[in-house]
Amino acid sequence: MNEDIRWKQRFENFGKALATLQEMIADHEKNLSSRAYEIAVVAAFQFTFELGWKTLKDYMNYGGTARDTIKNAFNSELITDGQIWIDMLDDRNILAHSYDQKKALAAVNNIKTRYINAIEQVHSLLQEKWGQ
Repeated sequence: MNEDIRWKQRFENFGKALATLQEMIADHEKNLSSRAYEIAVVAAFQFTFELGWKTLKDYMNYGGTARDTIKNAFNSELITDGQIWIDMLDDRNILAHSYDQKKALAAVNNIKTRYINAIEQVHSLLQEKWGQ
């Protein structure tokens, strides 16, 4: 795997984005009827997901697309559930191209019940790899 400092710099930003996502999820839980918190969760997820897959890409020193990076990370046992990451990619793509409240609510539910755990798993594993 890559010893380059780039993945470590990206990892630090990934950690900050993850902390923001966790905060937005907690705030949304307190304000379930607020569209502003719903949008904040979606935006924080999109940013965190981008940094997550790009951190994996840098760590593996891999030059592929997001989908290819996810498959490679799964095959390298850096992520435990490749399908969740593919689902995250699909939701990210849907939400990036059009805002539909029903799709956003479904995505927020996925973020809170499925995606956050997968993102935290990758963050923890990469933290171990770095030795922090």
